[in-house]
Amino acid sequence: MPTFRVVKFLGSLFTPDFNISNSLKIANTAVEVLGDRLNGPPSILPIPQDAPSEVPRITLSSSDKKLNISISLQRTNLFSDVPAGIDTGEIDINEYSSISSVFFSEFQKRLDLRVQRMGFVTERVELRKDALTYILERFCNKSQIEKGRPFYNAKRFEIHSLKKYDWEGLSINSWVRAKFLPVRMKDMQQVEPILLVENDLNTLSIDEDPGAKFTEADIKKFFERAPGHIEEILQLYFT
Repeated sequence: MPTFRVVKFLGSLFTPDFNISNSLKIANTAVEVLGDRLNGPPSILPIPQDAPSEVPRITLSSSDKKLNISISLQRTNLFSDVPAGIDTGEIDINEYSSISSVFFSEFQKRLDLRVQRMGFVTERVELRKDALTYILERFCNKSQIEKGRPFYNAKRFEIHSLKKYDWEGLSINSWVRAKFLPVRMKDMQQVEPILLVENDLNTLSIDEDPGAKFTEADIKKFFERAPGHIEEILQLYFT
């Protein structure tokens, strides 16, 4: 299996009934739950309640920018990535899984939020000279990549796969996106090919399950167990 490094993490709670009437209280709640991890300057924006629900009202971060929270009426995101570029650094997915399970479950409980949907997204990469060839040969019939066939001499290539099934007592959507990308490295002088894989686990959308209401225990379990399930998915696709 490719030697991947995790370079992006995104956890989300979707809260269709959220009313941010006291931004300071909500920001303080997030800080109380995560303690000194949110030691950067907060941003509380004077946005009216009737502004688009996806616009963040509150943003919080760590001083090193490795951990970021954005809070809108529609969703609360806990985000982390490798700011220096894909050639350096890695995120410990189990560490961020632990942080997100505590944060999201406590945040829901303290603010008594109706959580209609949960999401867990990771991006991981491997630098490899044969990234394009690897994806083509692994996921395409050989007859389709020969000269004169649709994928011969492709310059970019990616696959998207969506499965819907029950997992840990939840109905989930499981997206896998694998792609070849030429990426300019940190020194801005060299372009290298990478294999990028995104795993996106999320429960059903509001259109699919409008009455969903996840409990503190549901939230904690989802974010604790998602990394193990993603590892199973990676094994299925890449071994």
